[in-house]
Amino acid sequence: MKRNILKLATAALMLTAPAAFAQTTTYDCKVASLEGRGFIQDRVIFSVNPNTGQAAVVDGVVMYVYEKPIAADFQLLGNGQYRLKWEVNNLKSGSQSFNVDYTLQYRPNDKGFTMRGWLSGFANRPFGSGTCAVSSGRALF
Repeated sequence: MKRNILKLATAALMLTAPAAFAQTTTYDCKVASLEGRGFIQDRVIFSVNPNTGQAAVVDGVVMYVYEKPIAADFQLLGNGQYRLKWEVNNLKSGSQSFNVDYTLQYRPNDKGFTMRGWLSGFANRPFGSGTCAVSSGRALF
């Protein structure tokens, strides 16, 4: 009896595990921005799992500072859109150092997104927008 329960439990885990992994989607996004200082890069990649609330992001700024993808706060909006937020600290540009808070909002219905950066102590708000494609690459987390 115990052996049958164990077999059933193992089979159930094997059947449900791929479904859990399938919920993670990675998006490869092209960004159009008039921002000339590089705070908004021309490409951003992010992975999200709405079931677990897990998200990660990488772009040229993240790679420059951290050399790997970083975790992002994930919010599923009521209209089916995603909002990701992350922070890049100690970004050096010339003799200055910046902390930049980023927000990206993705719209699955048209595969579009907007992205904004907030630099601590500065009035400018770098902005970009573009479209994303689902990537066949593995998740960033």
